[in-house]
Amino acid sequence: MKRSIDPDILQLDEANTPKLRGCRCDGCGTVFHPARPVCLACHGRALHEVSLSGAGSLYAFTHVAMPLRPGTRTAREYWVAQVDLDDGPRVQGLLAAEITEPRIGMRLRLGLETVRVAENGDEIAVHHFARTEAVS
Repeated sequence: MKRSIDPDILQLDEANTPKLRGCRCDGCGTVFHPARPVCLACHGRALHEVSLSGAGSLYAFTHVAMPLRPGTRTAREYWVAQVDLDDGPRVQGLLAAEITEPRIGMRLRLGLETVRVAENGDEIAVHHFARTEAVS
């Protein structure tokens, strides 16, 4: 069984389909991730929880040449990205390890990466963004 490392940010259903947790302001419609108690756009306090699909376009990225976490990947380097979600907000996350040459505007989808295995055998997962388009 897979479990989210942080259920307040990432939720998994019975089929391990990842969804980012967020909220939408009832006053102005602005969507946030992660969820928050006050709208940054209109300062309203009437927000309700929404699940974000995680599909979007790469807005920006940077290459990091240091370990992410001890023992999580064999490579010592990785990419961190900002992704404009189709659902609204711009979010930050890792790019999947197979993405070696990111391009601004490339289409991405939400995926999972196991960071460790718990004593009971559950896989503890974080979200990442994987390629949705064919490699050309």
